[in-house]
Amino acid sequence: MIDHEQGRQDRIEPTSPSAELVEPHEPAGSPPPLGGGESNGQPHSSSVSFTHSGMHGIQAYNLHLNGDQAIPIPVTESDADYKASQEGRFVPPRNADQWAAASKLLDEYGIIVLCAAQGTGRRTAAMRLLRTVTNPPSAIFDLDPEWSKPSVHPLPQEAATGYILDLSDLPEQPGERLGTDLVGHGAELRKNNSFLVILATPADWYGHWADPTLPFTVRLESPDAKELVTAELRAHHRDDRVIWLEGKEFADIWTANPSARAAWRLADRLIRASGPEQIQAIVNELGDWHTEIENLLLSKDRVRGSDSQLLSTRVMVWAGALLHGGQRRSVIKAADDLLTRLGLERKPANVLTDATTSSRLDGAKITRNGDRAFHDKTMEGLPAAILRHLWDEFPTQRDLLRTWAIGIAADRTIPEEDARLVTSALLKLAVHRHDRAILDGLASDLQGPRRVLAVEALTEAAGDAEFGRYVRDRLRQWMDAKAPSDNKVDLVIEICAGTWGINQPVLALTRLGKAAGHKDFGSAAVVHAFQELALRRPEHVRKAVGQWLSDAESGQADEAVRRQTLRAFLALVASDAGTDLVLNDVPTPEARLRLVRAWQKLLSTDAAVKAVDRQLTRWQERFQDDPERRELVLDLLADIFTPPSRRSGLDGLMVTEESAIDPFWREVLERAAYRYRTSEEASTP
Repeated sequence: MIDHEQGRQDRIEPTSPSAELVEPHEPAGSPPPLGGGESNGQPHSSSVSFTHSGMHGIQAYNLHLNGDQAIPIPVTESDADYKASQEGRFVPPRNADQWAAASKLLDEYGIIVLCAAQGTGRRTAAMRLLRTVTNPPSAIFDLDPEWSKPSVHPLPQEAATGYILDLSDLPEQPGERLGTDLVGHGAELRKNNSFLVILATPADWYGHWADPTLPFTVRLESPDAKELVTAELRAHHRDDRVIWLEGKEFADIWTANPSARAAWRLADRLIRASGPEQIQAIVNELGDWHTEIENLLLSKDRVRGSDSQLLSTRVMVWAGALLHGGQRRSVIKAADDLLTRLGLERKPANVLTDATTSSRLDGAKITRNGDRAFHDKTMEGLPAAILRHLWDEFPTQRDLLRTWAIGIAADRTIPEEDARLVTSALLKLAVHRHDRAILDGLASDLQGPRRVLAVEALTEAAGDAEFGRYVRDRLRQWMDAKAPSDNKVDLVIEICAGTWGINQPVLALTRLGKAAGHKDFGSAAVVHAFQELALRRPEHVRKAVGQWLSDAESGQADEAVRRQTLRAFLALVASDAGTDLVLNDVPTPEARLRLVRAWQKLLSTDAAVKAVDRQLTRWQERFQDDPERRELVLDLLADIFTPPSRRSGLDGLMVTEESAIDPFWREVLERAAYRYRTSEEASTP
C-alpha cells in the first residue's frame, strides 16, 4: 500500500482540471490521515460500543478487529439448557454435597469453576446456579472470547449480569497469573451483583496457575440418568411413557448410569418413538449398535482364512456408512479408493477377479433401493455409529481414514449430492469426537465447486453448542495468518455472508473484516458479504465499521488493521445497502468526519484507485438526479475533496467521453475549492 499524502506539501503548478483555482497544500486544521501515528501493540478502546439486545435487556461491548475481547451472546428462553434448568425440570448432579456448596461459593466469590467432562450437563448446571443464586442477575450471557491467551482483562463487568465462559479444550496452558486474576475479577463482579460461571474439564484445569481457584472449583457429576429421562418426558408432556423406563430393557442402562448427554439423547428418542415396539431398537442405538457393528465386521470369510476378503467386506461396511443413501457406484468407488490406499491394487484385472458388486454389498449387509445403497434403515444412527466405531477401534489409522473420507468428498467424479452425504457424516463425527483435524481437512481440501460443501459443514459446526467455539476460533486464526490460502479466505467470507453470519453478526463481522484484508479492493466476494449483512443486520454492520474506522484513526492500529479497515469500508459502500447505511450517518458530525477521512485515505492508496473510481462513478450515477439525496452526497464529496492533494482522482471522473466537463463533478470541485479557500483565509493572521 502506498500513501501519496507524504511529500505533497510543496507547491506545484496546476496540471489538470481539478487543480484549477486551488492550492496544493493542506488547509490549516485539516484532519490527520486515517491510521497515522505509531502502534504500541495494545488493543484500543473506543467510545463506540455495541449493544446486543437479549431477552433480559441490553449488553454493551466493543468490537475490534484486533486485540483481546470477550463478546457476550445473550441466552434466550428458547435455549435448550435454559429450559432444562427450570424449576420442576432441572435434575441436580449426583454428587449432592458438592452441588449444595456450589450456590454458596458463587454467592461468596462471584465466580465458580464447574469442572467436569463435556457432556455431563455443565452448562445446564451453570444456568441453574445463575438463576437461583441470591439476588439472581437480570440477564445471562455466554461469553465468546477472542483472545490470544485466556485473560480477565477483556471480560465484561456489567451490573446485575450473569456470565458463562467455557474454557474447555485449552490449546495451551494459561499464564501463571490467570487463577489469581480470576479471584480478583470475581470480587469485582460481586460488587456489581454479577456472577461468572466457568466451564472447565479436569484435563485442562490443573497446575500452579489454577491453584488460587481451588476454593471455588466444584467437581460435578452427571445427574441420575433415570431421573433426567423422567424429567424430560414429563417436560414434553409424555408422562404416559415414564412407565416404559421400568422395563427390563433399561436395566443395564440404569446400572451404568450414563452421562447427561446420553440420557438426553435417550429421552429425545423415547419422546419421538411411535410406540413401545421401538424400545429395544432405541436401547440398542444408545449402546451405539456395538454388537451389531462387531457382527458386520466379523465376516464369515475370517473363518475361511481369507484376510483380503475380510478386509474387502470391512471396507465396504465403512464406505457404506460414509455414503449412507448414496449412489451404489459412489459407495463402490469409495471402497475401492480405500483399498488402494491400503495397498491393494484395483487395476481392471483385480476388480474383475474380485467378488461382484452385488456380492460385495451383500457381504456388508448393504441393501439397495433403486440406485441407492443403505445400511439397515431400521437401526437409526447405525451409519454414524459405524464411523465412530472405526475411529475408536483403529486410532493409529485416523490420518489415513480422514484423508480417504475427505478425498471422496473432494472427488468431482462423485456426484455433489453424494459428496454432501460424506461431509455431513464427517461433520457429525468431528462434533462427536471434537476432532479438529477433520474440519481443518474439509476447509483445506474442498476447493473450487466443492467449497460450498465446506461452507455448509463449517456453518453448521460453528453453531454447535460445544464444538462451535473451536470452529469460530479457527475461522479467526486462519484470517490472522499473514498469507492464508485464497481458498480459506473465500471460505471464511462465504460462511460470514451466510446463515451463521446472520445469526451471529458480531462474531462474523470480525472475521469478515479480517478476510477483507486479504482480498483486493472492491472484491466482489467481500462486497456481496457486506451487502448481505447490511441488508439483514444493518445496525451491527454500521456500528462495526464505525468502530473499525475509529480504531484506525486512533494511531494505535497496525498496518494489517488499517488494510482490513479500508478494504472493508470500500466493500460496504460498494453496494446500495451499504451506501445507504453510510449516508444515514452523515448528519452525525463524528461519523461524517470518519467517513471523510476514510475516503481521503482511499484516494491516496495506489491499490485502491480503480475500485475507488468505480464506486465514485456509481455514486454519481445513483445520486446526480436524486432530488432527496443529491445535495447530501455533493456536500459529503466536497468535504472529501477539499484537500488539494486528494483531487488527482477527480481528473478521470470530471472529463466525459466527449471531452466535456461533467457538471456533477464540476460542482463537487467548485464546492471543495471554495471550502479550501475559506479555510486558508480563516487561518491567515
